[in-house]
Amino acid sequence: MAERRMFAKTIIDSDAFIDMPLTAQAFYFHLSMRADDDGFVNNPKKIQRMIGCADDDMRLLIAKRFIIPFESGVCVIKHWKIHNYIQNDRYKETVYQDEKRLLITKENRAYSLPEEACIQNGYMTDTQNRLDKNSKELDKDSTSQSEDASLSLSVDYQSIVDMFNSICASLPKVKAITDQRRKAIKAICPFIEENGGFQAFFERVQASDFLSGRTENKWAACFDWVIKRANAAKIIEGNYDNRSGSKKSSGSGEETPDYTDTSRYKNASMEV
Repeated sequence: MAERRMFAKTIIDSDAFIDMPLTAQAFYFHLSMRADDDGFVNNPKKIQRMIGCADDDMRLLIAKRFIIPFESGVCVIKHWKIHNYIQNDRYKETVYQDEKRLLITKENRAYSLPEEACIQNGYMTDTQNRLDKNSKELDKDSTSQSEDASLSLSVDYQSIVDMFNSICASLPKVKAITDQRRKAIKAICPFIEENGGFQAFFERVQASDFLSGRTENKWAACFDWVIKRANAAKIIEGNYDNRSGSKKSSGSGEETPDYTDTSRYKNASMEV
């Protein structure tokens, strides 16, 4: 196995990486240095204890998709093949073939789970809320393929909440994960993942002047409002994105609403 590891600046200089606490960044570097030649690490919790990182650091790396965990306790560095190129004469294939077969390699050389519907956290049992294939909690009216795929994965509610608290700094912090919030997250999880994931979703919320309370009426969204299915759809469709100018043509014969005129939202925006 090769003894040297490299790191791509496109990954470690990204805003998503730099915005993490230094402890989470250090944990990522330690995991990467101890990974095998395919990027797999069989003792992430031991490394976590060894360098004194908290469980929140693990959750954040998973939530931001820098590592992908498996139920066996093994994890893999998502961007391993972007970071490292190992010559054939030095390369030693991983022994974790079952986990490797679950992965696909995307065009940008990043690992991914096919039909990855929700954030999976197979070994942090203190925060995971696992969904079984026969889970009775699944919505009876959920029939899409991505929701079917979520039956075999886990929804890490804590990681999603932590991500919201970290990214949406302008909005009230979530301090409790209630059953109602679990149901709401579960209902939108496949839809969110099909449209870029929770990180991109929350970044869009934070970037919106209207949703973040940076307009004259000072109204701001909250977590419960954001995760309501109807509101989430509007956010993803760009209804609350910042717009420059007013009443520009949409190209379809209709006028584009003036998003700088926030008074038009005062009634609709308060719906939860």
